[in-house]
Amino acid sequence: MKSKVIISLVTALLLLTACQQSAVTEPADIVLTNGYVYTVDATRSVAQAVAIKGNKIVFVGTNEAAAAYVGEGTDVRDLGGAMVMPGIHDMHIHALGIVEPHQCDLNSKPHSLDEMVPVLQECITKYEIAPGDWLIVLQWGFSQGNEPSESLPNIRAALDAVSTDHPIILLGDDGHHGAANSAALALAKNEAGEIVGINAATLATDFAAFKTMLGLDENGEPTGGINEEARNLLRPDMLGDMLGTGAKAEEVMPGVATKLAESGITSIQDAWVSPGTLAMYGWLEQSGQMTFRLRAALAEPASAKVGDIDAHIEQLKALRSGYEHSPLIQADAVKVFADAVLEGNPLTSPPTLPVAALLENYQQPIFGGSIEDGTFNVVGYVDQGQELCQDVQANPQAYADAETIKTFAAEHGFFPQQCVPQAGMLARPEEYLRAYIDKATAAGFNVHVHALADKAVRVVVDEFAKVKDVADRQGLTQSLAHVQLVHPDDQKRIGELGIYSVFTFVWTASGPEYEMMVAPFIDQLDGVADLYNPDHYYMQNVYPARSMQDFGGIIVHGSDAPVGSRDPMPLVSLQQAITRGNDGVVLNPKESLDIHSAIAAFTINGAKLMGHQDQLGSIEAGKIADIIVLDQNIVELADSGHPEKIAATKVKTTVFDGKVVFERPN
Repeated sequence: MKSKVIISLVTALLLLTACQQSAVTEPADIVLTNGYVYTVDATRSVAQAVAIKGNKIVFVGTNEAAAAYVGEGTDVRDLGGAMVMPGIHDMHIHALGIVEPHQCDLNSKPHSLDEMVPVLQECITKYEIAPGDWLIVLQWGFSQGNEPSESLPNIRAALDAVSTDHPIILLGDDGHHGAANSAALALAKNEAGEIVGINAATLATDFAAFKTMLGLDENGEPTGGINEEARNLLRPDMLGDMLGTGAKAEEVMPGVATKLAESGITSIQDAWVSPGTLAMYGWLEQSGQMTFRLRAALAEPASAKVGDIDAHIEQLKALRSGYEHSPLIQADAVKVFADAVLEGNPLTSPPTLPVAALLENYQQPIFGGSIEDGTFNVVGYVDQGQELCQDVQANPQAYADAETIKTFAAEHGFFPQQCVPQAGMLARPEEYLRAYIDKATAAGFNVHVHALADKAVRVVVDEFAKVKDVADRQGLTQSLAHVQLVHPDDQKRIGELGIYSVFTFVWTASGPEYEMMVAPFIDQLDGVADLYNPDHYYMQNVYPARSMQDFGGIIVHGSDAPVGSRDPMPLVSLQQAITRGNDGVVLNPKESLDIHSAIAAFTINGAKLMGHQDQLGSIEAGKIADIIVLDQNIVELADSGHPEKIAATKVKTTVFDGKVVFERPN
């Protein structure tokens, strides 16, 4: 009886194999064999082989069964055990900026102020910039270096030392910070179009709304730091300067496609797309060189007036309609800034506060010691409730002149303006943010919001909740970008609402130098040794990826390149989603993702955000063949306790839409 059962089973298997082979009417174009095929399907299954016909995956399974898909013209590739996974989705990138331009670029390398001067002077010579013309410097590493000296006490002094004949603007590698010399500051125009310059007097009048966006000395004069929209007072399109949107498509776009393919990135969401940028992507598609799928998050208007939103959305609808039939481009998302950034500057005097809006007031740290000898530290905090500060708040004009400020600082060890409570600001009025989200959702756009600090996150989550039914009926996705600091209540709400949170995971490897720009302004630290205190609000709630995932939120990857680096470096980011470390210091370790959640954030979750989960994001028969091959098995590295080796992984092969678009030379 037992032998009859065995014979029946063997017969059934042979019949099944024969049926599989007879079902194949044509051989596949590409068959990958002997791989570790991490499918990212519902069960996270692992296969050996994949067959591709046209642009579709037609088979996923064993090497033996894959043989049925091999014909005379099939490109059969023995992977020798290499790992295969779905193409990477980068859901927050500024792709035009990932190609290095032919202009002055600091490449995020740290320089002291003394070191910076000759570097920038060489740029003036190299690029033959005539006196009176702008020196625009890209990828300034605002969060590293920039140490002052006795002769160059601030960035303005350093840039003045570079040249007084050229207006100079440094554009921070985060897209939000900047710095300018005196010649540039003198060119600022007011609303009437008059050149009045930025100084203490105009910051009290013409430019009062921008005062918190500049670094100021004890007398209220600019120290050179000029951030966010204040940069546009000097030049009208600083973001365009940074992203290279003024370049010609044929000069930039082929390089963009090549870089993304080399990185294994097959789908992106460009997080700030102007009509001109969209046309450049359209050129790339028409040229036949496009190696990725695009969701364009169309840029919000420069105006922050509620009354202008309807007309703007009509313009966006026209842009969207132009790409309705495009196989690779969907212009169906919008991008809006809810806040700015969380970095302050402890090296200015008084310290420059962060700009992003908090639910609570910023702390006012007092810094002491020296960067040069390593003694720089947090030495205390201003008690804004003390009688002295109460008097400053009640009588600000009595503490406004230079001599009074100097005497006050010498006597008390801090400055009068540090007595004034500040909680940052939203990038747009709250009424405008809410109205924009409402109207864009009603018009059928996916809404993607830069919401970095806890107040902005709360405002946006509130409004996402209100329009969720409208979004769900239209199949739209709601997403937050960056989410650096999220109140625990909102972490839970994000999960319950199923909101997509796009994290730039490399930022979780920031290190103490960066954290000194943030944590001392949010919690009262007992010196540098207390920087990573797990009991502090910031350290408990910074980049809370795991918590939001556990609550039901959908975690997604976005490099934000060229912010921090022109290289999107997805495998470095994937490692940091797991390790969150830098030089042995781990940032909020309870929020680390496991390897499977991390891979999902880079693949299927991004596909869901784009509405492509039925076609992309996993390796399954019937889906489109966007696939990459790696030179290391990142699952085995993580499972064996070596996730720190993931960053060294290289993409060997990228298959996009069924075609091999990149192969790394051996």
